[in-house]
Amino acid sequence: MKTLNRYILRQLIAAFGFFALIFTGVIWLTQAVRLIDTVISSGQGAWTFVTFSSLVLPQVFVIVLPLSAIGAALYSLNKFYADSELVVMMAAGHGPMKLLRPVAVFGGLIAVTMAFVLMILVPISGKTLAERTRAIRSDLAQSLIVERQFIHPLSGLTLFITETGRSGEMKGIFLNDQRDPAQVVTYSAERALFLRADDEARLVMQDGVALSTTQAGDLNSVTFDQFVFDLSDLLDKERTRVPRPSEYPVTALLRPTPEMLDTRYSLGDYISEAHYKLSLPLLAMTYPVIALVTFLAGGYRRSGFGRRVVVAVAVAVIVQVLMFACEARVNETPRLWPLMYLPQLLAVIYIAVLMRYLCTPRHPRCRRPA
Repeated sequence: MKTLNRYILRQLIAAFGFFALIFTGVIWLTQAVRLIDTVISSGQGAWTFVTFSSLVLPQVFVIVLPLSAIGAALYSLNKFYADSELVVMMAAGHGPMKLLRPVAVFGGLIAVTMAFVLMILVPISGKTLAERTRAIRSDLAQSLIVERQFIHPLSGLTLFITETGRSGEMKGIFLNDQRDPAQVVTYSAERALFLRADDEARLVMQDGVALSTTQAGDLNSVTFDQFVFDLSDLLDKERTRVPRPSEYPVTALLRPTPEMLDTRYSLGDYISEAHYKLSLPLLAMTYPVIALVTFLAGGYRRSGFGRRVVVAVAVAVIVQVLMFACEARVNETPRLWPLMYLPQLLAVIYIAVLMRYLCTPRHPRCRRPA
């Protein structure tokens, strides 16, 4: 690769790093809200939040990489125009075909990175995140024994604990049971202990009082030395977690086993996911080239290149939306899987048409210097 090509590639990679950092931060914030809610509601610490955040990053990269690729290409090309570097390149005989080489190499690097993320990182992180989330939510003691917070483990059930001890003892218990509107009971106890054995869970309250009202509106008060409250409804039924299609490798998705099909997922779910992982890197590879040919097609303008930026982004959005539409269609009818590669074909046709226009003898971009 010549020095000029290496220079263009370095500029593209540097701009890509900047856009990837910005887009990752923005998109990660949208996921962080859900993660914070899961961590806080289960009573976990900051380390669990950091772990969950790292497991979410591969899914974020699937969105960030294509956006950063086209953003880096548009920014770099506009910078070349603004600094008159592209004009010098063209005057020195560096035509559209030569400019296409470093941009295509950059697109190839994006495609390889996308393939690595989709086929390796996403299945591993998705499976780990699902298992960790399920383990946390099934940890009933960890989610119930939360100090100085009103928690609602079930609809109509409210629990408040004033103080917790290291041995699992609780002090200052308030429990309001409104699951049966005709018989609302409020429990208050000095001490309590949570016990669990197999499919049974009990909250043993000591030295307390139970308050309820009659149909006539009278208040009933019953004091107790020890009262056992059944919490077995909170326990999740033991069942095997069904992996999502994104957690399988491509080879397994292309040939799903009877065990995979004997779930809530259909054959279309697996086939569409397989070809999505195969076709999305190819589509991301075309985004920088789309930006290049769109910029070069209009020639040089002193007024700027805002319209070309809009056109390049619009073309990328159209092929991406078409990609999602084809995926939905294949999900319904698996035998139509070749449709998943239609957006890439249209992108290549768009690039080929503009490159042919740029390389016509009458086009100023392709005239050789005298």
